[in-house]
Amino acid sequence: MGERIMLVEGKDDRHVMWNLFEARGVSETFRVECPQSEADEDDGGGVERLVASIPAWLDQSGLERLAVVVDANDKGPKARWSAIRDRLLGSGLQDVPAALGEGGIVELTLLPQTPRSVLFALWVMPDNQSPGMLEEFVAGMIHEDDEMLPHVDGFLGSIAPDQRRFSPRHLPKARIHSWLAVSQRPGRPMGQAIKADGHLDANSPSVQPFLNWVNRALVD
Repeated sequence: MGERIMLVEGKDDRHVMWNLFEARGVSETFRVECPQSEADEDDGGGVERLVASIPAWLDQSGLERLAVVVDANDKGPKARWSAIRDRLLGSGLQDVPAALGEGGIVELTLLPQTPRSVLFALWVMPDNQSPGMLEEFVAGMIHEDDEMLPHVDGFLGSIAPDQRRFSPRHLPKARIHSWLAVSQRPGRPMGQAIKADGHLDANSPSVQPFLNWVNRALVD
């Protein structure tokens, strides 16, 4: 079996993946990598760096499967694939399909550089359909009867728009990190919280579509 890699935007994303997969017993048939793990990314920079790095990952001779996980932000799966496709065509690859296959998976023939092919998959957070980001995916694991989340929402909602220190698009980040700040260990990273405290449910139904995609893209 060749190399199977999941490519994510940054180190926070990677830690969320590691902890979720451990909590759910996902088979360790692949590595989780990011194009730049030394610093957190924001304002879409992580997406841009990830997309720019994809041709180099595909050039690795032992690669069998590459699964890419990015935030939608204000985009969606079609727009993200279009940007990736433009990058692949610009790097010299031919016959890159205009649309992804069913479930966000496509077979890429790495012509003209090599006759080798790679299974390529794309998941756009939070749910492969909606605008948003990883933080909304993680927030979907909060128990429905959680008593702290309404207080967090009330606090964030009480801040006048002209007094907010974060942009409207980063409200999901402010929400999940405010919620984490009032947990048993304030400031615990999202990834660690998946396996600690019991306030995030790795078995939430909202997680299952993503895990189904992971299994199709990297495990089966």
